[in-house]
Parts: sequence; structure tokens; C-alpha cells
Amino acid sequence: MIRYHSVFFKLHAFFFLALVVLALLSMSAYHEQQAQQYRLLTHRSMELSQILSKLTYHTCDQQNQELAGAGFEPQASLSSDAHRLPLPPAMQRKLTFNQLHVEIYEENGEIIYALLRNHCTMFYRDTVERNSYYFVWGVFFVLFGGLFSMYLLLWRNLRPLNHLYRQIERYRAGEKNFPLKNDGKDEIALISNALYTAFEQEEKLKKSRELFLRNMMHELKTPITKGKLIVELEDPSPNITLLGKLFTRMEHLIGQMAQIEKMHAFALTKAPILLDTMLHAAIEHLLIDPKNVQIRGGTHTITVDQHLFTSALQNLIDNAYRHATSYPILIECDGEKVCIINSAEPLKRPVEEALQAFVTERGEGGLGLGLYIAQSVCDLHRFELSYSYEEGRHHFCIVFDER
Repeated sequence: MIRYHSVFFKLHAFFFLALVVLALLSMSAYHEQQAQQYRLLTHRSMELSQILSKLTYHTCDQQNQELAGAGFEPQASLSSDAHRLPLPPAMQRKLTFNQLHVEIYEENGEIIYALLRNHCTMFYRDTVERNSYYFVWGVFFVLFGGLFSMYLLLWRNLRPLNHLYRQIERYRAGEKNFPLKNDGKDEIALISNALYTAFEQEEKLKKSRELFLRNMMHELKTPITKGKLIVELEDPSPNITLLGKLFTRMEHLIGQMAQIEKMHAFALTKAPILLDTMLHAAIEHLLIDPKNVQIRGGTHTITVDQHLFTSALQNLIDNAYRHATSYPILIECDGEKVCIINSAEPLKRPVEEALQAFVTERGEGGLGLGLYIAQSVCDLHRFELSYSYEEGRHHFCIVFDER
């Protein structure tokens, strides 16, 4: 497939046009030099005729001496290697107009004039040096060599762009520990080295963030686990029940933070999987009554990271289930998208804010980390998470067409 926006296509096109222009200029110079050569032959023919007309009463030695001074050397006949040079019609008419009966031959690289006078043909070799075509061809090949050398040089300098693009794509896909440094001195090498430095710093920041999150979650899990254990041992009461819910909520938030950490720390592992399988796994993880969830479709196979995509579906279903004003919530699937639909009050703030991380869930209508995780998983898969509110129902849809 030809990529017309590619810099390599533009490079090839530029040098192709330059080569065409060079060839046209060379052909024009060649034809001009050829026309000049014909004009010279016509002029020399007329000059020979004028000299002979002035030497009518001279002896043969005097005539030959005068002709030799003008660059013409008499010879007896033509050899078998001689071949006639056809003059252009304009030049031939000019000679006929001057009543010259002359034929021009080329013999071993030399010009022979065959002049017909008094029913006799006289042959004269032109000893004056003629212009050759070597200059035109020499200039052409020098310019062509320079142009081709410049093309190869630029192509060689730009070729690392493809390698750099593949490296960046592999880095975006999650691969690490591949070389980006370039030992060159041109701008592409500078860009490559700058990207290497930026990626290196980003890796350090990512590892620092991962270490911080893991340590924080580890430190929080210990008191939460102890708190839940104490709650289980205490006698039931409203405060104890509320405290247990708080500990459960905190554990759920830590789980969501762990999902976010994994989502940004690891590369996608895509494989074809049945959508219905992930939907039932998400419902099972939520520990909700399957009778309150109605699934339509789901028999399609999609290529995704099963763990992350199941997490996105789980968060969307959990969000719809917790905020629904009536059951069952509806999950509609086809080959292009999956939609989670629930009846509920309209959002109190724009959906763009609800998709952000750490938006409070109670009081201001925010939907917490659940939608943020779903949005992030869709971004990683290059899917689109769309939202609409129609006839008192929320529609969160994951569109599978990659953006």
C-alpha cells in the first residue's frame, strides 16, 4: 500500500521529478548541440564552395595549399567505412538555394565533403576540430551521479525513522529494554536519543509510582483486615454494621486501585474470547443476583485482554446495579458493541467528570473509580466508551471498532 503522506514517498517523488527534469534538460542540450553541428557543416560546405570558386585558375598545388590553410584536405575517394550524414531539410534547402551540390559523409569520426562540379566529384576531409557530444554526456552523468548520491545519502539518513517508529510502537505496546540510542550526529539521532532519555525517565517514574502504590496498599490491607476481624468478633449493633460496611468499602477501593496499577503497569495480552463468558464472570465476581441482570446476545467473540476487559465490564455492571431504581438491568450485545442499560435519575454532573478518577460517589453524583477504570481499559484497547441518557435510562456502551 502506497502511503502518500510518507516522507519516503515524497523523497522518491522529488528525486524522480529531478531525474526527469535532468533528462529533459540533457536531451534539450543534446538536440541544441546537434543543431549547432548541422549549422557548422552547412557553413563549412559553403566556405569550401567559395574557396573553390576563387581558385578556379590556380594550379592543383596552389589549390591544395589554399584548401589546407582553410582546414580542407583533398582525398581521392571514400572508404567502405564512410556513411552519409543526412542534413535537416532547412539546411539542405539553404545549400540548394546557394547552388551547392554537396554530400557530407562521416568516415572514422572525420567529416568528408563530396562536392560535385563539372560532372566530377571531389572529396575533401575537414581537418578542423568539431564540437563533440562528450561535454553534454559528461555533464549529464556528473549531475546524475551527484543526484543519485544525494538520494542514497538522504534515504540512508531517513531510514532510521522506520526503525524508530517500530521501537516507539513496541514501547507503547508494553515492551521494554530495547535500544533507542543512536550514535549518529543528525537530527534523527538527536530525536532518538531524546526519546530514549524521556522513556528512561518515564520508566523510573512509573517504577517509583508502582512501588508507592504497592507499599501503600500493603500497609492499608493490614489494618483493614484486622478491623474486619474485630467487627466479626463484636456483638451486632448499628455502629458495628456501619463500621463493617466502611471496612468493606475501603477494601473495595484498594482493589480498584490495584486494578488501576496493573492496568498501567503491564502490557495487554490479547486473545479471542466469547463475550458471554466475560459477562458471566463479571456478574459472578460482583456477587449479585443473576435474576436482576438480563443479557441479550453475547455470542460474539472479540479479541481483548480477558482480565482487564472483564474488569471493565464488572465496573460498568456494578455502577449500573448500584444506581438502578428498578431491576433487572439490561446488557445488550451485538457484533459492534456491548451496552449496559439501567433505569436511574440523570447524572448531576457531566459524564466527562464522572469518568475521572477519584470523583466522590455520594452527595455530588460522582461515580468513583469504576467508570475511570472502564474508560482506561477502553483506551488501552482503542475502543470507545459512549454514554447517553434516554427515556429515564442510562446507556453505557463499549464500541469495539478501534479508533
